[in-house]
This record gives sequence, structure tokens and C-alpha cells, in this order.
Amino acid sequence: MQTGWGMNTYRKITKDEAETTALNAFSFLAQDDERLTRFLETTGLRPETIRQAVETPGFFAAVLDYVASDEPLLIDLAKALATKPERIMEARYTLSPSEFE
Repeated sequence: MQTGWGMNTYRKITKDEAETTALNAFSFLAQDDERLTRFLETTGLRPETIRQAVETPGFFAAVLDYVASDEPLLIDLAKALATKPERIMEARYTLSPSEFE
């Protein structure tokens, strides 16, 4: 496939890139007390359990699931990360694929 002006340069996101996106999303949430509080209330996590939660399988997927459930938050995150919301959604899918694939 050729790339260049006007050509498709799409590339599937890797698991490492998806996890980095999720980590950046969590950092974005943590930078704002209101966003972080809402995330903690929704997930049932507490400030003292976050460090342990980050190390559990599925945490990164859960962060992106949370972001995906709130379109204004998704758009704000995409702007903060200088990416498209679709790339964040692809990261979510990479970490938590559909059972209908």
C-alpha cells in the first residue's frame, strides 16, 4: 500500500499502544478532581485501591470503557491527547474485543 498525500495511512493499534492510551486516559481523569471523583464513584474504586487496581488485568480496558460511556469526556480526552475519538475507541476494542468478532 502506498502512503502519501491523500492516501490511507491507517494502522491498527497495538496492545501496547492501547495500554498507553488507557494510561494516558487515567492520567487525564486524575488531573481533575471532579472527573476523578466521578470515575471512582462509578467504578467503586477508592483512592487507596487505585495502585492495586492498575496492576490487575482488565483495568486499562475498564478505564477506556468508562471514557467511552461519556461522549463529552471522550471528546475532551481526544483533544487532550491530540488524537481522534475513533483511535481511543480502537484502543478500547483492542483491550476488550467484542465477543461477536
